[in-house]
Amino acid sequence: MIELIEGKQLDAALQAAAKLTADVPNFQAAQLVYADLLRFKTGKPVLAAPVLNSPAQHTSAAGRHPPVKEVLVKYSVPSPAAASPAPDASAQDWQVQLRGLRDELRRRVQSANASPPAGSVPHEFTQLGASVRYAMAIDASRSRLYLFSNEGGKLRLKADYYISVGKLGTGKALEGDQRTPEGVYFIGRQIPGPRLPEFYGKGALTMNYPNEWDKSVGRSGDGIWLHGSPPDQFARLPEASDGCVVLANPDLISLMKTVDRQTPVLIRDKIQWTAQPEKAAHPGVDPFLSVMDTWQQAWKRADQQALAKLYSPHPLESLSGNRIGEHFQRPEAAMKNISVYAWKDAKGEIRIVDLQVSSKRAGKPLSLRQYWRKAGNRWEIFSETVRG
Repeated sequence: MIELIEGKQLDAALQAAAKLTADVPNFQAAQLVYADLLRFKTGKPVLAAPVLNSPAQHTSAAGRHPPVKEVLVKYSVPSPAAASPAPDASAQDWQVQLRGLRDELRRRVQSANASPPAGSVPHEFTQLGASVRYAMAIDASRSRLYLFSNEGGKLRLKADYYISVGKLGTGKALEGDQRTPEGVYFIGRQIPGPRLPEFYGKGALTMNYPNEWDKSVGRSGDGIWLHGSPPDQFARLPEASDGCVVLANPDLISLMKTVDRQTPVLIRDKIQWTAQPEKAAHPGVDPFLSVMDTWQQAWKRADQQALAKLYSPHPLESLSGNRIGEHFQRPEAAMKNISVYAWKDAKGEIRIVDLQVSSKRAGKPLSLRQYWRKAGNRWEIFSETVRG
């Protein structure tokens, strides 16, 4: 429909909008566009508010119509004779709802016209191991979730979806603050819709907020999920949840069929895109990888003095030294399947590392998740756990 409007194919756009609103009657933003298309078609007066550009003067059917594309940049305020709010809704609530729908449409148009640069990836995805099949990145400022597939160490944009975040935006710090957290998280379990109140739509994917970094800087709250929309709404307004990330039910179902447990989820107010390197990252590209090699060599030598410099004296989680030492006692043991996620915020800079210590003689590899933080000019591990 957006493409038809931008191509000034008004009749075709009207037909598409009519079909969409008939097929998905609870898609409120589509209903608003359909109403505006009808007004533009008939030349009825419209009181409009700008969303992307300055408003242009609307003319009657007998005169010259403004560009059809303006339907996407200004949305009408219903007159009392037109669609009026429900009797129990206040005028103020109605205006808030209307502004939210305009914002939703603006963001949908923005995303349709501004895809991420070709071949680019979020800055935080430093390196993904072979076991990471998919990765997700959420740009709250665009109300968009980007799904990537990991194909031989290269990320490819597979799909993107409209999403809603917290009523007060991002930057969660406290329980009940109605904000969505920013950080790198991992999918936990799937909860099918029948096991949840209908408010959560067709299901949910849990995330590990607060992660170890959040805990270390005092952030609180929990129960931050990716979940579906209630049955009376195809999609929620851009900022409408109590902190969760909300998708339309068809999109949530698609994700639940695709992503695995432990799929990484980056959440940023605004994603920083960077060119994807042609080859896997190496110490020359990311100096942090040389720190990882130092960690490996220290364990192989059982150098307690060197290891002490790599670990925080006050770790957040109990460390797994005995098991790591046992695996590295074998000469052929080495780090495998390494994934590195970078994160930096006002509280500091960290790296989240998933890796395996593998040895042919040891049988099953030892899977670890580490949280490193930058302390001055050095890196130290403040959390290290064995992953099941």
